Amino acid sequence: RITEVALPRIHNFNHQGITNTLWAYATLKHSSPLLFNKFAEAALLHIHKFNSQDIANIVWAFATLHHSSPRLFNRIAQVTQHRLHEFEPQGISNTAWAFATLCHPSPPLFGKIAESALSRLHDFNSQAIANTIWAFATLDCPSPELFHGVAEIALPRLDKFNSREISNTAWAYASAGHPSHQAFDKIGDISVRQIQEFNSQEIAKTAWACATVGHPSSKPFDTITEVALPRLLEFSCRDITNMLWAYAVSNFPSNVEFGCNSTVVNIVISRFDNFDNRHLGQLHQWNLWCRERLGRNMLPLDLSDHCLKSFIQNKNVTSELQRDVARVLVEMGLAVKEEALLETGYTVDLLVSMHDKKIAVEVNGPSHYFGRSRTKTGSTLLKYRQISALDGLTIVSVPYWEWDKISAKGKNERKQHEIIYLKNLLERENRN
Repeated sequence: RITEVALPRIHNFNHQGITNTLWAYATLKHSSPLLFNKFAEAALLHIHKFNSQDIANIVWAFATLHHSSPRLFNRIAQVTQHRLHEFEPQGISNTAWAFATLCHPSPPLFGKIAESALSRLHDFNSQAIANTIWAFATLDCPSPELFHGVAEIALPRLDKFNSREISNTAWAYASAGHPSHQAFDKIGDISVRQIQEFNSQEIAKTAWACATVGHPSSKPFDTITEVALPRLLEFSCRDITNMLWAYAVSNFPSNVEFGCNSTVVNIVISRFDNFDNRHLGQLHQWNLWCRERLGRNMLPLDLSDHCLKSFIQNKNVTSELQRDVARVLVEMGLAVKEEALLETGYTVDLLVSMHDKKIAVEVNGPSHYFGRSRTKTGSTLLKYRQISALDGLTIVSVPYWEWDKISAKGKNERKQHEIIYLKNLLERENRN
């Protein structure tokens, strides 16, 4: 009824009326797309009358009801980046959260948010910290300085984070490629103590994050096994596949109790039609892990084949770096097969034949490593391990920074050093 009355009178609302109405609808979780579209148009006319709290409440309302308004958010981003000094920490956090929730990237705004947040991190509460870094990770907006600053500030306060904040913080650091070993040590300890308070999504997020960063302790996984097995029906398809992928990556001996449990297998089979291609790809890697640990697939043959086909479809794009390495190997007179498909379903960048032996060469760009570090991601480590164990291939990697160093040399000197580098790399592995 309010919507019917308000629609013809939108032009009568002042800036405060617009803000309060949007906030009320979002607080009550009452979606009204037509009304929100009209208010978005009206808000654009009043954009310079809104104070910082108004702006934060408006974007929060649109995001809470998952109502996208690109024109409004673009304008708010332009205005807000110059006024962040007026925002309270919660307002900064809510703004970042709203843009991320609606998948509306704004690099200039987020650059300013990072600067503003860094200078006031001590004033951010646990929710504001977790939501802010979650937003940066969700929009794939790199800010190493912010993540480093948050690690220093949040580490002594992690005991005060609730389960949602802990899991979002863990997920954000893993997704952003910014592993903080001290933070994950503490996250692991807290999750062990507080795991009963975690819901299914929070459990899956935490397990996925610990595996992605290569957390060395099995304790979180052991505790998760105890709690998750009786609650498996609560887990969504995404949560189940993230969990199984995490157990496969971390590969602790105790993981078999959960990862290869008949109850888990039966739930996967019963929900099989609900998994999308990404889920099926993760299930394939889990199935391979069961073969690693137990010598057999856990899924029936037809479902295993379906997972394999989905996994094969998830191809990476060939990089210029890979083509460059392939060119040099061919010039060395070696037989090279690019994008070679293996029995496991994995594709290796280059399969090189040398002295009657096949060697897999992986040309690793930045996406294979965490942020600016030289630590391989969980996905890369899982691939290497499973190819070695199940395809029986030796794998050598060409890290991008080593190849870039050679590429920086002069043309004639570069060619000579490329050949020497690859020859030494391959012969060392051949001897091993």
